Amino acid sequence: MKTKVKTYHEMFTGLLSGIHFDELSKAASLVSKTCLADKQILTAGNGGSAALAIHFAAEFGKNVIGSNDKQPRVLPLCCNSTIITALGNDCGYDNIFSYQLRSLLNSGDLVILISPSGHSPNIIKAAEFAKSMGAAVLGMTGFNGGKLKELADITLHVPCNVNELIGDVHSFFCHAIIYACNRKAN
Repeated sequence: MKTKVKTYHEMFTGLLSGIHFDELSKAASLVSKTCLADKQILTAGNGGSAALAIHFAAEFGKNVIGSNDKQPRVLPLCCNSTIITALGNDCGYDNIFSYQLRSLLNSGDLVILISPSGHSPNIIKAAEFAKSMGAAVLGMTGFNGGKLKELADITLHVPCNVNELIGDVHSFFCHAIIYACNRKAN
């Protein structure tokens, strides 16, 4: 077990050392500009990525204060089980995020979509809808990036085929963005 844990650590630190900080800085700037423009940020993912999308929304909304001392508006689309199951049942699981965006999204908003494969149909539909509404899309991907990598305005890509490692690096991305945007930390 110790060898496996050590191997995981080595793979994780290797991925961290290969991060493209220019892209991560662009992502943090996009998030910051969205807040300064008094626009909202909406997040989504499936499974562990849903948990990370909710975590990002909670931490960012709690810890980042805008220049006007106003809390940013950050809303996770994946935490209301009533809405998700109703939409999944009546409209199809592929539409659970894009249907929510129909009533929430405005031009200039930012949608953060987390999908290791970059191929999840509900994430792709959300990205396509967001783009059609004039919203920016920040994607977090792994593997080969899938279609989300092509659709997103900025993609934070983890060149890896191990879901656990991809999720860990995505978590780093989220925390780095929160830290960069937090006036109290600077």
